[in-house]
Amino acid sequence: MEIAVYDSFPAAHRIRVDAAGTREPVHVHHWRVQVCFTTPECPHAAAAGARAWVENWVDRHRGRSLNDVPPYDEVNPTAEEVARHIAGEFGEALPQLRVVSVTIGEAAGFSASYRPAATTHRTSTTAC
Repeated sequence: MEIAVYDSFPAAHRIRVDAAGTREPVHVHHWRVQVCFTTPECPHAAAAGARAWVENWVDRHRGRSLNDVPPYDEVNPTAEEVARHIAGEFGEALPQLRVVSVTIGEAAGFSASYRPAATTHRTSTTAC
């Protein structure tokens, strides 16, 4: 069973659009974050911990320019990169959960998903 937690926040960014470093103008999106995971634990307890982690991540980025927040001060703050970095941070913070995917929406009708390589984590959930 996959479990998903999600949140959203307004934030600005200015992405590099070519290898020469040309940047588009700063603009704001209402970003959507969804983290899907599996767990060998009680899914209710795991979801509560995952939700708290996502809320904390969102609160640190809400209302800011992603270009001013590490690692996006050095990494191009695209939806694809944000998804990849969230997957890594989530996996480090909650190693008992296996990230299936992280999906980031930044504009109406657009999202990017990152799926980390499969691990040897047990992927089934247990009853509570």
